[in-house]
Amino acid sequence: MKIPRAAQEAVKVLEAGIRAAAGAPTQIRRANGPHSSRTGVGETGNGRALFISVKPRYADAILQGRKTVELRRTRPNLPDGSLVFLYSSTPTRAVVGWARLIGVREGTPLEIWDEYGHAAAIDAPDYEIYFDGAEQAFALELDCVVIAAQQVPLSVIRSIGIQPPQSWRYVPADVTTQIQESALA
Repeated sequence: MKIPRAAQEAVKVLEAGIRAAAGAPTQIRRANGPHSSRTGVGETGNGRALFISVKPRYADAILQGRKTVELRRTRPNLPDGSLVFLYSSTPTRAVVGWARLIGVREGTPLEIWDEYGHAAAIDAPDYEIYFDGAEQAFALELDCVVIAAQQVPLSVIRSIGIQPPQSWRYVPADVTTQIQESALA
């Protein structure tokens, strides 16, 4: 799918503004339509974004600002400032928003719990089950959360050529634009 030149230029302008405001505190915005801020994040160094599957209760907590850290057993390799798509898994099965990755912290499960448990919107028993047997834990720090004006359902995600992962996957820049345009339609 070819992206109109005007849309590409608008994204560049928005990203430049966002880079300028990169030190701003966590913000939550709604993507309200074609004239709203699209990304809420800076440009990634390699043009790819992170697409993460999140249980609906955790996706909702991120969108409501109660969860600022997403926990993972494996580490994605993206620079700070990268775009992170939030795919809410079954029963929602849709991209519900996106955020900016402001850092990935690594430690033992106990270290990550001690430092980030309060920001992860998870109770201790569920945390222990998730990290059972893991030697390392990763905390993906998120900010600049954008709630999709319109959720992007699984059928649209698949039509773009993306299969939602069990945990996370990388997506190229052209796919990020298509997903965001679908969320603003």
